[in-house]
Amino acid sequence: MIYFVFLVLAGIFQGFMVSLNGQLGNYYSLFGICFFVHMIAAVFLFLYIIIKEKKPISFRGVPKYVYTVGFMGVAMVATSSWCTLHIGATAMLSLSVIGQMLSAAIIDHYGWFNASKRAFRLKQLPCYLLVLIGVLVVVYG
Repeated sequence: MIYFVFLVLAGIFQGFMVSLNGQLGNYYSLFGICFFVHMIAAVFLFLYIIIKEKKPISFRGVPKYVYTVGFMGVAMVATSSWCTLHIGATAMLSLSVIGQMLSAAIIDHYGWFNASKRAFRLKQLPCYLLVLIGVLVVVYG
């Protein structure tokens, strides 16, 4: 149950975040927004790690491909900020749900990135189609 609460809160934060990032687009370039967002996050995380964790960050033993999340984070902030300025937060977040569901289904099906394997079942397809229809109604309705 606690997962649901945290995920709903994360979704609420994401809605606010993309809207605020879109506003930053009125003042900074896309990469300026990315720099601003990631620099603020880095400062807060650095302080948290020093104060709470009290152990140094080590990069040993971590697969190199995992660090592509930095590039993905920049791409996500840049594209969501740009799209929010042009199509609004609701449409941007609704359309991004489709991408999230597709990538998550593929990752789960094949067990990529050490995720537990959860095979895609044909009976799930109507649910995916309903989400797609719902997103299209939200965006174009």
